[in-house]
Amino acid sequence: MRRRRLLPLLLGCSLFAALGVAVPVAAHRDALAPRLATNGPAAAPAGVDPCPPESHRFLPGDGRYHTYTEMCEEVVAVAAAHPAIIQWSDLPTTSYQGRDILLAKISDNVALDEDEPEVFFNALTHAREHITVEQALAMLQWFADGYGVDSRITDIVNGREIWIVFMVNPDGGEFDLRDTADATDARYLSWRKNRQPNDGSYGTDVNRNFGYRWGCCGGSSSNPAAITYRGPSAWSSPEAVALRDFVLSRRVGGRQQIRIEVAFHAYGRQILYPYGYTTANVPSDMTDHDWRALSKLAIAMGSRNGYRATQTSSNYVASGTFGDWAYGRQRIMSFTFELHPRTAAEGGFYPPGSAIAAAVEENREALLYLIEQADCPYRAAGATYEQQDCGPFFDDLEMDRAWQVDPLGTDTATLGRWQRGDAGGTEAGGVKQRADAASGRGVLATGLLPGTSAGELDLDGVTTVQSPPIEVPPAARLTFRFTWAHDALSSDADLLRARVLHDAGQRIVWLRRGEAADRDAVWGAASVDLAEFAGKTVRIRFEARDGDVDSLVEAAIDEVRVTVP
Repeated sequence: MRRRRLLPLLLGCSLFAALGVAVPVAAHRDALAPRLATNGPAAAPAGVDPCPPESHRFLPGDGRYHTYTEMCEEVVAVAAAHPAIIQWSDLPTTSYQGRDILLAKISDNVALDEDEPEVFFNALTHAREHITVEQALAMLQWFADGYGVDSRITDIVNGREIWIVFMVNPDGGEFDLRDTADATDARYLSWRKNRQPNDGSYGTDVNRNFGYRWGCCGGSSSNPAAITYRGPSAWSSPEAVALRDFVLSRRVGGRQQIRIEVAFHAYGRQILYPYGYTTANVPSDMTDHDWRALSKLAIAMGSRNGYRATQTSSNYVASGTFGDWAYGRQRIMSFTFELHPRTAAEGGFYPPGSAIAAAVEENREALLYLIEQADCPYRAAGATYEQQDCGPFFDDLEMDRAWQVDPLGTDTATLGRWQRGDAGGTEAGGVKQRADAASGRGVLATGLLPGTSAGELDLDGVTTVQSPPIEVPPAARLTFRFTWAHDALSSDADLLRARVLHDAGQRIVWLRRGEAADRDAVWGAASVDLAEFAGKTVRIRFEARDGDVDSLVEAAIDEVRVTVP
């Protein structure tokens, strides 16, 4: 039975505005993002039990584990006892068999969508990994019991928005307990996948079904009977869709609010970080800054719980995983905790219920530390990375972060409009558009496709691109990397410049002009003092112009930052 009524989709309104909670216009969700419901108990019809009746049980001696119903009852009860800081709801997409996928939000102003770093935890993607549910429930209890009592917990709840999905794969989790009710042959089924039917078999490995590097690299199986079956296509499992849509719903003003994600799995006592699809430490779809932050955060957590920190693929190559998608597509710092025990001899997927308390408590310091780093995950990599990447604004252009092309609708460019992505190289008497980036592989470029002549795909006319709003603190500087290239037919009518715009006006703060000389593309660095804009909310606008019909002009921008000393 559904535990709450989904509200109608209100285009152009935020989740919480749809629920009647006033929030600033700037906080509105993307128009087509999925919506969650409000606190479940308040939304459930009178006289209806919000949790389904019990159907499966754990083996005798394992009664400390939570079934699906028991998990639901505990989350509802904890939220009812702490309504000021905890709300629960269901994800809009159910499991394949129609079970609700339960979600809790924890924050001091839990009914508001605040401008705070967000952290997302999820458990039981693989059905037999029941201890992951206990870790998620333990976290919920830490915050419920500690708020207002423990200063560290109180500070975390006051400064973060924390989300927990307790059972990504409830169908598989329940199926794994199917035979435990038969006293003559009580056993667990060691089931891993969901319960979607295939041709002659059942189940998709939800953690091979996400749409980043899906089906590549030998990291999953095309055999429906295999435990790592990836499904017939990416996003074919509703459970993967449910997680994807929730994460996408956390994009506010085009920018992802979830900074850190942790998926609980079992077993091995390891902390894993991207990528799973490749054994390369820093492949082209990762930056050195990110690799350093991810690895250092994992090591720091491992020093607190005794887990081994390592790249996901160090165990085996795994493609189409949630962690790879969350980082590769949303740039969320993603981790997998492979929980207790370390070995099969110590209990494997089914450690005894008596082991739960110690197994989940040993992760307390590591997880609280990680949540505290959500405001600046790069801090773990050192002071230089913190200063560069944790200021008021940082965009290395590796993903879409709400830059707007032609914001005024006045651009005249017929070719070479600003585009974000991987640029193709252009050779015309030398390199005019580079095929690399200052870091990673994403840039803003005057057209991403390569060309070989002045009239083919280079900039013609004027193109502008504008950043999302940036709050400028005292002593701030704007820095960015750029390329500016043209052929010998260029003149000072060609230009690349940066403006700072605010409510009271605008000013050109940086400028490069063309000249009658051949100029090849090299990555340069720009730095602009923003002292006069301190205390203002500004936007950065880059403008490139080809003012000569016959000249070849190309430009690119990368690593845009507003920093403070």
